[in-house]
Amino acid sequence: MPSTLLETCEYREEIRKSRFITLAAPIDTPADAQAFLERHSDLAATHNCWAWKIGAQYRSSDDGEPGGTAGRPILAAIEAQDCDQVVVLVIRWYGGIQLGTGGLARAYGGGPTSACNRRRNAC
Repeated sequence: MPSTLLETCEYREEIRKSRFITLAAPIDTPADAQAFLERHSDLAATHNCWAWKIGAQYRSSDDGEPGGTAGRPILAAIEAQDCDQVVVLVIRWYGGIQLGTGGLARAYGGGPTSACNRRRNAC
């Protein structure tokens, strides 16, 4: 049975000099997701990639990363954790070392997995 987060969760990591901050939050509507993304995106960051899922509705964005390397892995992490009614934003500051498409997919999928796992601990 799908579950959602109790409150906003945050996970931070550095991968090959790039900084990643993952924010995950419960939502009820697509408008809630959009408001969260507008409120928390950092325009000074290199990328603000995201995904959200509410029942059968979902959306994602790679925000300039190579196609399929950010938004889809975030959405896949949401689904793998059996989360619903959740939005996940991963903010990246590029550190000068390219991660490649596989590295990007792992980085963007890893943060949401850690953040969504925290729902079991009430964040």
